[in-house]
Amino acid sequence: MTLTNPEQAFLAVNAFLRTLWERTRQPGELGLFLGMIAYVPGDGSLDPAMWTDWLAWVKKVQTGELVPRNTGRRGSLTAEMMQPLNPEQAYLAMVAFIEEYWNVVSRPTEIGDLLSEMRYTPGVGTTDPEMWKRWLTAIERVQASR
Repeated sequence: MTLTNPEQAFLAVNAFLRTLWERTRQPGELGLFLGMIAYVPGDGSLDPAMWTDWLAWVKKVQTGELVPRNTGRRGSLTAEMMQPLNPEQAYLAMVAFIEEYWNVVSRPTEIGDLLSEMRYTPGVGTTDPEMWKRWLTAIERVQASR
């Protein structure tokens, strides 16, 4: 299973996190984060900085090079610069993307708890095995809708 591009992977991130949020529908950091990363065709996300942050983590997973925050260089990243992602690469990029947000917004407990459940070890899986299953389901839903 391969996601065709970072845009499709970003749609899967949105679908995955929305499913997690819908379990509780509690106001809080996850809901705020979902609002900022809401997909906007042609722009990437409602908050344009979130889209370039996402692309920076895709690039990091694919090449090992992280374009630093607050340097203005992330704005030059485009989805076309990236290669297709497999589910593991997209998941690793998603976790790093969320973790960066968590660090920037003073480590809210709700996001920290989510990251703990999402922690992924190659060859072993996620801390909470249901997370990986939910991730694959989100990918399948995105691919089926295209």
